[in-house]
Amino acid sequence: MRRIAAAAAVVLLGLVACDSHTTQQVVPTPTSAGNLCERLAPHLTGWKAAEAGSRLTAPLADNCSLVDTTQELHRVWVGLSAIPVTDAQFAQSRKGDIEWVKGMQYAAEVIDGEVGPGSWAVNPAAAAPWLVFRAGNRPVELRMVNDGSGTLDELRSIAETIVGLPGGLPTAPTIIAQPECARGTAAAERLLGEKAILRRDTLTDGYLWCQWGSATRSVAVRSGGLGSDPALDFGYVKGGFTSHRVNVGAEGWQQADGQLGFRTAKGAYIELMATPGSILRPALLVALAQAIAPAYA
Repeated sequence: MRRIAAAAAVVLLGLVACDSHTTQQVVPTPTSAGNLCERLAPHLTGWKAAEAGSRLTAPLADNCSLVDTTQELHRVWVGLSAIPVTDAQFAQSRKGDIEWVKGMQYAAEVIDGEVGPGSWAVNPAAAAPWLVFRAGNRPVELRMVNDGSGTLDELRSIAETIVGLPGGLPTAPTIIAQPECARGTAAAERLLGEKAILRRDTLTDGYLWCQWGSATRSVAVRSGGLGSDPALDFGYVKGGFTSHRVNVGAEGWQQADGQLGFRTAKGAYIELMATPGSILRPALLVALAQAIAPAYA
């Protein structure tokens, strides 16, 4: 499963946003079955369930976190895909993670996850480990949130508990949509190169986030106010060596590789993301930005 700020290979407006700069409150979308962490925590000693910040993954996932009851900084980010994937689709995600790790020049390689066929893990010397595996053919990603706070063995132990979880995994709808995001769907699907079978739209700190996805690709538009991740990433894109102005919002900037951010006259900052990075096509990203911009006006 690919990520933009979490396990596998994610492109969040430049890799700067792959790690959260600020704490943003994501409005949870409850399901009748609850989230995975709520179901999992009673079967783990010393862990409790908590909310988690969103990360862009492919397939799109529902997120939560496990928190050590004795050490608040000891946290595991948990992402559960909304849909099952085939062996070939899962292998494609692993390939994307390998490419992402190489691009980040980690002192580590993608290794066997040791949690079922096709699973993989990364255990960097100077960063937090992560693990990707399948349970019921649905990709699951586990990642230590803070560098140096936990081990890959811990993640594997949690993964084994998930695989054998009594009652199975929580169910999830494929579509969670905000009506304001509909104006961007056609442009997002051109980036995906196929119909969006997954949607994960939400409000974060009162700001609209729109996400579209397939089994192996995801596109997102995320927004925030001054000091938020989108605002910080806007500055990153604007200050890039290859940045140029684009006609979006009150001020829009795009880098040569496609990364794009813009701000509105009302002080909202919007960033566009996609994973894998190969679908970051500059002209199509501008088209998506222009299509979705009225939702933030």
